[in-house]
Amino acid sequence: MRIRGALHVHSTLSRDGTMTIAELSQWYRRNGYQFLAMGEHAEDLDEAKVRELENQSIENSNHQFCVIPGIEFASNGGIHIVGIGIVRLTPEKDPLAVIEGIHEQGGLAVLAHPKRIGWECPASVLLAVDAAEIWNVGYDGKYLPSVKALSGFRRMQQTNPKLLAVASHDFHRTASFYDVAVEMDVESLTPDGILRNLRQGRYAIRSRFFRANSGARLSRMEALSLRLLSHPLSNMRKARSFFLRLSS
Repeated sequence: MRIRGALHVHSTLSRDGTMTIAELSQWYRRNGYQFLAMGEHAEDLDEAKVRELENQSIENSNHQFCVIPGIEFASNGGIHIVGIGIVRLTPEKDPLAVIEGIHEQGGLAVLAHPKRIGWECPASVLLAVDAAEIWNVGYDGKYLPSVKALSGFRRMQQTNPKLLAVASHDFHRTASFYDVAVEMDVESLTPDGILRNLRQGRYAIRSRFFRANSGARLSRMEALSLRLLSHPLSNMRKARSFFLRLSS
């Protein structure tokens, strides 16, 4: 079974989310997705909300759609880690302790929006995490990942050659949505099956204009196309930011 999924999704359990998990499930199904991996802000959760996250994920999953619970932790040094497949908070702020807690629960530890930290991260953290977001739609913009992001990811892989690449929505509202999916083949639509594929790198990143495997390895032609398309997009983003500042 070929399935498409969105990673790092926020519901109203996060302070800046605008849709419930039930609404997200329906909306993403209508847009051709078969699974969601949540990434609720840890600072917005307490034990009751964590139980709600777990229960709502189960209640909105069936043989046609799967919701995987997940929590985003803001740790020391501005490092954010999304734990996919976990339902337990940790008071720890040290990123290594956060990652250890995620792994103890059988979750996948993803370095979130590395652009925020300039793609610079302690080697100990890079060796501990499972994956990094090479394209975070919320931070990196729509349509394509940036050339800088892929260069930053390559530097990270020099420290940890096993580091996986993912694309994430960092979804808060429909206006910021862009159709980039993590695609994989599974025997059954279950959290365990999806997480197993993610851990083993058995997936691809696909959008209308971009495709990459879990190692973000591009052919020479794909790399050239990305570079040629990225420059005008970058200029458009800068112009948009400039006019938004003027109007604010």
